Amino acid sequence: MWRFTFASLTKHARRLVATTMAVVLGVGFTAGTLIFGDTAQAGFDETFARTAKNVDVVVLAGDHPLTAEQLRAVSGVGDVDHAEGRMAASLPMLGSSGRPLLNNGRSGYAVSVAEDESLRGFDLDGHAPAAGEALLDLETAAHEHLSIGQRIQVLDKSGAIQSYTISGLVDFGVSKKYSGLSVVGLPQAEITRLTGESGLEEIVVRARPGTDQNELAQRVRSALADGVTVKTGAQRRTDLANEATSVATQFTFILLIFGVISLVVAIFVIYNTFAILLAQRVRETALLRCIGATRRQIFGATLLESAAIGLIGGAFGVLAGIGISYGLPLLLNNALHSGVPDHPVVVRAAPVLIGLTLGVVATMAAAAIPALRATRTRPLAALRDVPSAATTSRRSKVVRAIVALAAGAVGVFITVRGGQTDDSETATFIVVGGGVVVFLGVLAASPLFIGRLTALVGLPAGRLAGPPGRVAVANARRNPGRTAVTTASLMIGVGLMAMFSMLLGSIKETAKDQLSSHYPADYMVAAVRDGKTGEPGRIPMAYADQLKGHKELATVATIRSAKANVDGKVLHLGAIDHPELLPQLPGGLTDGAIVVDDKQPDPNLPSLRTLAAADTTIPGAGRFDGIVTWSQLEKLAGPGDGSLVLVKAASGVSPVESREILDRVGLAYPLTVVNSVADLSSGLETAVNGLLGLFAGLLGTTVLISLFGIANTLSLSVIERTRESATLRALGLTRGQLRGMLLAEALLMGLVGALVGIVFGLVYAPLVLQAALRDVVPVIVTPWDWLAGLVLLAAAASCLAAVLPARRAARGAIVAAMADR
Repeated sequence: MWRFTFASLTKHARRLVATTMAVVLGVGFTAGTLIFGDTAQAGFDETFARTAKNVDVVVLAGDHPLTAEQLRAVSGVGDVDHAEGRMAASLPMLGSSGRPLLNNGRSGYAVSVAEDESLRGFDLDGHAPAAGEALLDLETAAHEHLSIGQRIQVLDKSGAIQSYTISGLVDFGVSKKYSGLSVVGLPQAEITRLTGESGLEEIVVRARPGTDQNELAQRVRSALADGVTVKTGAQRRTDLANEATSVATQFTFILLIFGVISLVVAIFVIYNTFAILLAQRVRETALLRCIGATRRQIFGATLLESAAIGLIGGAFGVLAGIGISYGLPLLLNNALHSGVPDHPVVVRAAPVLIGLTLGVVATMAAAAIPALRATRTRPLAALRDVPSAATTSRRSKVVRAIVALAAGAVGVFITVRGGQTDDSETATFIVVGGGVVVFLGVLAASPLFIGRLTALVGLPAGRLAGPPGRVAVANARRNPGRTAVTTASLMIGVGLMAMFSMLLGSIKETAKDQLSSHYPADYMVAAVRDGKTGEPGRIPMAYADQLKGHKELATVATIRSAKANVDGKVLHLGAIDHPELLPQLPGGLTDGAIVVDDKQPDPNLPSLRTLAAADTTIPGAGRFDGIVTWSQLEKLAGPGDGSLVLVKAASGVSPVESREILDRVGLAYPLTVVNSVADLSSGLETAVNGLLGLFAGLLGTTVLISLFGIANTLSLSVIERTRESATLRALGLTRGQLRGMLLAEALLMGLVGALVGIVFGLVYAPLVLQAALRDVVPVIVTPWDWLAGLVLLAAAASCLAAVLPARRAARGAIVAAMADR
C-alpha cells in the first residue's frame, strides 16, 4: 500500500495542489502567529528590560520617593562600585502648535541623565546635556520632526516657557511607562528647578567585579530603612520581562483565534477535496478490492495519502508562517499603533513542530470521513460506470435535519441565557458561544437548503445567460452536499467580516449618540493631567472669566471637584455654576441641599438635605457621590479653582469662530486642553476604521482559503464531468459558453456562501451588541455599502478562482473526451 499511495499522489498531484495550498495558508497563519509571538516576546524582553541594563542591584521607592541621603547610604555600602539615583517628574513639553504634547490628556516626563553612561537605562544618540541643553525621546522627535541641534520648549511649575537645545536623542525601547509621552532628559538639579521635585524613583547600583548580586542586595537592604524594595538586577530584569510577556501574550492570543478560524476553513476545503477525489476513484478502489485489498488497507492508504499532503502543506506552511511573522508587526503597528518592537525573527522548534503536527492532524481528520466511505466500495463497482452525483437517502436527510435542529435549538437556548445574564462581559461571551453552536447547526442543515437557495439566486442567470446559465444552476444544485461544503468556508469568512463590520459600525454610532445626547456643550476645556500621577490639574478662574467676556459664547460653565468630609464620610463632590446644562439634575438646587448618586446607597447625610437621587455624571469629569452648589462646596472643601470648563457657543456662531476664541484665550493658559464633540467623534472614527481594517486583513486569509476550495471543487468537477462537457459541446455549446457556464457556477457558489454568511452576521451582531452594551441603548447600524462590497468581492473572487478550471474544460477535444476513460 505504500507504493500505491506514492503512485496515487504522483498521479493526482495536480488535483491536490489547491488542497495543499489551503493547508499551507491554514498552517501558515497559525505558525506565523506563534513565530510572531516568540519574536515579539524577545523584542519586548529586550526593550522592557532596557532600563535595568548593566544594573546589579536596584532600590525601588515605596509610598514615598527616595532621598539623597538614601543614595549616599547605598553608595557607602561595601562592594558598590557606583550608584545613581533616577528622577522622573511631570514636565509638559510644547509642540509646534505652541500647545502641550499630550497623550490621553497627560503631559510628558522629565527624566534625569545619569553621569555613568552604563547606568542610564536608555540608548543615547548624541551627547549628555550641558547647560541650556536637553535630551529628547526618539518617538517625540519623529512625531514633531525634530533633530539634534534644534530647540524645544517646556513649561515649568509656574507655567513659564523654558527653551533648550537638543543635544541627543534617547531610545527607551517599548516602555510601558513612557510610551506615547514626550520625555525630556535633563540633569537632576535642572529637573528640581523646573518642577520643584527632588525625590528619586529608584537607585541603581553597579557592583565591583566578582561581587555576588544577592549578597550585595542584602547589604543594601540592611543599610536602608523599611518601606523600600531592594532587588537584584537579574530579579528586576525578570520582572520587566514578565510585564513584557503579558503584553506579547495578548497579541498572540488574539491572532491565534484568527489562525484557528483559518485552519477550520482549510479543513472544509480538505474534506471536500477528498470526498470528490474518492468519489471519482470508485472504480480504482473497487479494483483494489477485487485483487484482495481489505477495507483497513483502503482506509489506511487514504489516511496515508492525506498525511503526506498534510506534511508537505505543513512544511510549506511553516515557511509561509515565517513570512507572515514579518508582516504581522506591520499590520498591528499601522492599524492599532500597538508599538510591537522591531526584532529579528525568532524561529524556535515549538512553532515548527506545532505547524507540522497541525498540518498532518488537520488533513487526516478532514480525510477520515471520506476515507471511511471509500471502504464501503464493493468490488462489483468496478464493472459499473461512475455515477455523476452522489445520492442522499431520505433517512440521511431526516437524520441531518434532526442534528441541525438540535444544534440550532441548543445554540438558541445558550444565546437566550446569555442575553439574560446580568454581567455584560459574561453575557457577551455566552451569546458568542451560542452563535457558534447555531452556526454549526446552519452548516449541518446547509445541504438541505443550499440547492433551493442556489436555484433562487440563479434565476437571473438562467434567464439572462440562456442555456449555459440554466446548466450552471443545475450543476450547482446537482450535489447540494458538495456545494454546501464548498461554500461553508466562504460562509465563515464573509459571515465574520459582516458581523465585525456591523459590530464596529454600531459601536461607533452608539458612542456618537452618547456624545451628542450626554454632551451638554460644544466644547470641554480640561486641565492637563499630570504625566506621572495622571491626576488632573486645575483651571484658573480667570480663564473662565475671560471666556465669559465674549458674546460669541452663550454659556461658560465651570465645574469643580473636591473630596470633602460630610458627617464623618469622605465624599467625592462636584459643583457646576450653570446646573441647567445638566438636564438630568432636578431644579431647585440650593445651598444646604445635595443631589446624590442614584447608583449608590442612601448616604444618610443629616447636615445636607437630599434633593433627589440622579445620574451625577458630568461629561469629562466623571461620576460624583453627589452634586452641590458652588458656594456649598466652598464651605465644605474651601475655595479652589475649577477642574473643567464647558462652553456652549451662541446661536449663529460658526464652529470655526468659536474655536478661534477658545484657542486665542488659551494661549495665556497653556496647561488647558480644548476638546469638542467633533474632535472626539473623529478620533473614535479613526480608531474604529483601524480595527475594521485589521479584522478585514486577518479574515482575508479565510476568504483566500475558501477561494482555493472553490477552485479545487471546480477543477475536480471539470474532470468528473468530462464526458458531460463533451456532450454539451457536441450539442452545440461553444467553448466560450462552456467557460461562461463554469464561471456562472462559481459565481453562484460565491454568492450563496456570501449571502448565508451575511444573514448570520446580521442576526447575531445585534444580539452581541445588546449583551455587550446593556448599560446603554445601542444604535444598531447595518453597513449596507460594506455588505454589498463583501458580496461583490465574493462574487468577483469566485469567478477569478474559476478561470483556470474553465479554460482547462474548454480546451478539451470533443471526441477524445467522449471516449471511455
